[in-house]
Amino acid sequence: MQISRRKPGQKTDRMRPPVHRLILVQLGVTLAMAIAGYLMAGLVMAYSALLGGLTYTLPNALFTQQVFRYRPARAIGSIVKAFYRGEVVKLVLTALCFAAVFKWADPLDARMFFITFILVLLTNSLAPALWGSKSLKLRA
Repeated sequence: MQISRRKPGQKTDRMRPPVHRLILVQLGVTLAMAIAGYLMAGLVMAYSALLGGLTYTLPNALFTQQVFRYRPARAIGSIVKAFYRGEVVKLVLTALCFAAVFKWADPLDARMFFITFILVLLTNSLAPALWGSKSLKLRA
């Protein structure tokens, strides 16, 4: 078995960190809320929940992909740059998603939209409780 040495900042092809499971949890919460909305009040509440969850999850998935593509121990400078760039892209994309939803989604159940958005946002805070703090660290 040969150990390959990579230059700092070089992208890695190893297994993605477990933080990507968080995106799956966020999609699961989004779908659960959409199904619950459909069962409670119909199609408008269902797609409002779906749009609310996706408004947070899609920019967060892009951010996660951008930040966690480097090996942390050897590429700290690249990670910091990717973090700041990713955060700006995430905020802009989230704002664009909000604008698009409120411009084109008519009718919209704003209450369900925001409830789902906030629930999905809270999954970031709950992630360490779900997996433990050690499981969210990168495996180098």
